[in-house]
Amino acid sequence: MNIKNYLKRLINKCFWTKRYNTKMTSLLVPPESVRGMTCLDRTAFTANIQLPFLKCCDIKISKIKPIVKKYLLKLRKFKAIQNVDNKIIAYLNPNLVKKFEDLSENDREQLLGLYEEFGITEITINYDNWPINDILKAVLPEGFEVPTSYSLVGHIVHLNLRDMHLPYKTIIGQVFLDTVPVAKTVVNKMNTIDTTFRHFTMEILAGDKDTITVAKENGYMYELDFSQVYWNPRLATEHSNLIKIMKPNDVMYDVFAGVGPFAIPAARKGIRVLANDLNPESYKWLKRNAEINKVKSNIKSFNMDGREFLKTVVKEDILNRRVSKEIGSEHIVMNLPSTAVEFLDVFYECFYENEIVKMSSQSLMVHLYCFIKANKGEDACKLAQLLVEEKLGCTLQESLVNLHNVRNVSPYKEMIRVSFLLCERILKGEEPAMKKLKMENLSDISISDIITENNGKEQGTAKESKE
Repeated sequence: MNIKNYLKRLINKCFWTKRYNTKMTSLLVPPESVRGMTCLDRTAFTANIQLPFLKCCDIKISKIKPIVKKYLLKLRKFKAIQNVDNKIIAYLNPNLVKKFEDLSENDREQLLGLYEEFGITEITINYDNWPINDILKAVLPEGFEVPTSYSLVGHIVHLNLRDMHLPYKTIIGQVFLDTVPVAKTVVNKMNTIDTTFRHFTMEILAGDKDTITVAKENGYMYELDFSQVYWNPRLATEHSNLIKIMKPNDVMYDVFAGVGPFAIPAARKGIRVLANDLNPESYKWLKRNAEINKVKSNIKSFNMDGREFLKTVVKEDILNRRVSKEIGSEHIVMNLPSTAVEFLDVFYECFYENEIVKMSSQSLMVHLYCFIKANKGEDACKLAQLLVEEKLGCTLQESLVNLHNVRNVSPYKEMIRVSFLLCERILKGEEPAMKKLKMENLSDISISDIITENNGKEQGTAKESKE
């Protein structure tokens, strides 16, 4: 750096330090008066705040924006760079910049010749400008966790509020309705689950009462009544991953199909699908979604109990395929993670000797989902394998294809997929000594400690819950 530039920087630094080393007199938060509000008063969020700014010369915004981008004030419905009286004004975040020297040396050098003034000004911020986190943090009592996590299903915002939030549920719902761009309805999942059709009880906190919506996932559209069926957008990746395992000309038996997040993409891939769900509403939307996604010819839908579906439809179809020597593999998908393991006894109880030989003569794979409690340091996938082996009454051994951790559901609770082949040994229910499963590392593990409890939110009987 030559002496001329050095002196220029030194003079500039001293000048701005002397003139604009001003402390902020107000915080970038909503007024304290909104604390504890239970009925939303939007006008109460209006506040005058002091902001640092840069006034620029007669230049294009594209000249200065790359330099100041990381310092800009980010608020809803607020332009951080504005054209005011033919001057470019860049409003900066007071939490990052209080004086010109808070900008990096390199950025200050780049600004030389581009700006006329750095200063502090006062502007008015209203309800529409505050981010959702700031609004809720200001309203809820100090120390309360801010419920900013949500699922978006079409136009529906789905919350899981804790008990501490319930006194403020109305205002929380309204804030989400105001701040999530596509939201028209905000619902809260409650602690009870329908005992027959696997959908949770919900209450509408704000917005329209219409719970029929269209969810988009992996390029497919799913129409559904969110109050009557189960839908979890957090499983989009798993829906895609499982279908990648399958090939055209395979067959998928979707035992707990819901509205079709496995069945629809499988059918589009050229896989023949037999999809079942006990819930009449899920069955209705499953058929509707097959039409919407133009895969109706590849899907046959059923409205049965999962156990009966396995014992009758699945069994008969597989045996018919063996007789006609159909090509392709079969995949039995059991996406009922809270209780799917309770259906495994079907595989060693309902087949005759000659049927077992036929069924196991070709690749027949089960993809079973389960919830697992796993403490820190424990292998949730291994625990899932032990659970499946306990319910089958024998070890998987060479039949095990894959153990996959789908997602973390909550602290110490994982959703696991266990994929295994239905070999002759499993179908015959052999290894009777395994009724009291004794395996390495299992002697001190109780199966009741592995499977997650029925907490009323995601579990139920063998006919009750999903994902």
